[in-house]
Amino acid sequence: MDLSRYAALFLTESREQLGACGRALLDWERTPASTEPVVSLFRAMHTFKGMAAAMGYSNLTELAHRTESILDLLRGDPASGRDLIDLLFRIVDALEQGAERAMAGGDAQLDFTKLLADLDEASAAAAPTGSRAMPIPEVAAPAFLPGREVRVTIRSGAAMKGARALVALRKAEALGSVSEIRPPGAFEQELFDGRFSFHFSGAADDLALRAAVEAAGEVATVEFGTGDAAAPGEAAERSRQIRVDLKRLDAIMNLVGELVVAKGRLTELADPADSPELKAVGSRISRIASDLYGEVVQARLTPVWQVFDRFPRVVRDLARQLGKRVRFEVEGEDTQLDRTILDEIGEPLIHLLRNAVDHGIEPAEQRLVHGKPEEGLIRITATSDRTTVLIRVIDDGVGIDRGRVLADARRAGLVPEQTTELNDDQLLKVLARPGFSTATQVTDVSGRGMGMDAVFSRLRALGGSVDLATTYGQGSTFTLRLPMTLAIVRALLARVGEERYAFPLAGIAETVEYHPNRVATLEGREAYALRETLVPTVRLRERFGVTGPRPPGRSPAVILDVGGRRAAIVVDALIGQQEIVVEPFEAPKGTLPLFSGATILGDGAPALIVDPAALV
Repeated sequence: MDLSRYAALFLTESREQLGACGRALLDWERTPASTEPVVSLFRAMHTFKGMAAAMGYSNLTELAHRTESILDLLRGDPASGRDLIDLLFRIVDALEQGAERAMAGGDAQLDFTKLLADLDEASAAAAPTGSRAMPIPEVAAPAFLPGREVRVTIRSGAAMKGARALVALRKAEALGSVSEIRPPGAFEQELFDGRFSFHFSGAADDLALRAAVEAAGEVATVEFGTGDAAAPGEAAERSRQIRVDLKRLDAIMNLVGELVVAKGRLTELADPADSPELKAVGSRISRIASDLYGEVVQARLTPVWQVFDRFPRVVRDLARQLGKRVRFEVEGEDTQLDRTILDEIGEPLIHLLRNAVDHGIEPAEQRLVHGKPEEGLIRITATSDRTTVLIRVIDDGVGIDRGRVLADARRAGLVPEQTTELNDDQLLKVLARPGFSTATQVTDVSGRGMGMDAVFSRLRALGGSVDLATTYGQGSTFTLRLPMTLAIVRALLARVGEERYAFPLAGIAETVEYHPNRVATLEGREAYALRETLVPTVRLRERFGVTGPRPPGRSPAVILDVGGRRAAIVVDALIGQQEIVVEPFEAPKGTLPLFSGATILGDGAPALIVDPAALV
């Protein structure tokens, strides 16, 4: 019975359980007398132990079992275990690293001697008299019992049902002969519901056989007799979820992208053709391609909690390192993002969280002087906004001293000498310059001036943007605006000179004719009077250095709206909307930082995708 096929599933499930352990430990640290965090921690550790045992990872099982034992002692008096929290954090870290090594075949090389010794010492302190294990009575079995059918049901909420079923069979085989396993081959199927049966022949009686099978863990029922292995209610609802390798979804998304490009070309060919049948087929293929794209995108969407889960531990450890008291809160954990984007935003968010703890939150005594709670607050939130997702990192710390940043920026030559004030946008651009830092000394936490630059670079590569709002003495808010998916977006095509450019619809508020009599001046630059508001103007001909005659008539303008900031982008002509496949884009050296990607249009010609955040 080969369990290696379940190794990847074990790693995934173990990460979920150990993540739950980390959250429970943080809750316990905040409320030492509360029983619920200890119960949650015990439950998650018990589940992890069962999964490790099912896989045969004896060293992981031993450490988890010993940890579970001391947690069992503490469930009645949580406050007595507050000094063990650091040790338990170390154990969770060791189990997480050990799970990866065990999956690669390295369980035998895992050495938890020091942690086990620390646990023994902690157990002695928690229960000086020691724990007394109840002996399992031995039951004499008759020399021979007739063969019988054994029907087993794995608990519905158990992880890795197939692995547990195999372990149960292994336990039964140790007592006798196992045959006629039904349904055949079910353990390897994703939809296996945990119900199976086998024929057993041997000297063990029902009581001994039941004990052996239940030792596999997570066994709900063991029944003996004859008849069909299927339990009553065969038509009961079964889980319809399966695990799919992300590489397969990437491959499907690439094929859908190719289909979208081909669909665009077919539409161009069908429009001028005098064939209703061809147009009907083109329209049908267009709808199918759009529906298929929507389904693939939904399949790739992942809740942000899968990345946010590691942040409470990051904030907690850094705050302890810096000697600060910080409360960390998370909102909108169920907000969904494309898996590819979610994998990329972890490091930028950690940069922002580290900055919030190091630069933002003041020491407790300083907060008390200014009438603030002794404990600082850092909050990360995620919300959906049309086709984008907004992730905010908020702190109630000291904020950013604009005067100090301005003085440093002048000395570094980043702003003109005559600049007297920095607004939020200018402040963010200065902070994001490589090498610029507000730290007075370099530490292992910050001070090298690369954090915000790394955030900006990663967000631009993802087609996203960063906004800043800060008030000195009250705190700061960084807002990351991200597309919900990267692969295919709906865009407005516009022409400037001989080139076509794509504007993602997510950043467009409206389009208008650019009337010369509505042109005004706002803070020394051209603006457009859009109803009751003056909107700054960007003429792409001048920005891109396009020469040649302008098209006759009034020029159209695209009104961009990013995070409440607007700009009127004047182009030569609007071509229309279409779905485009976003391709990775490495801008040549010297190119204006105005593009977030590139695409191939239906006629095979390339077009650059304009980054709305770079123009507003």
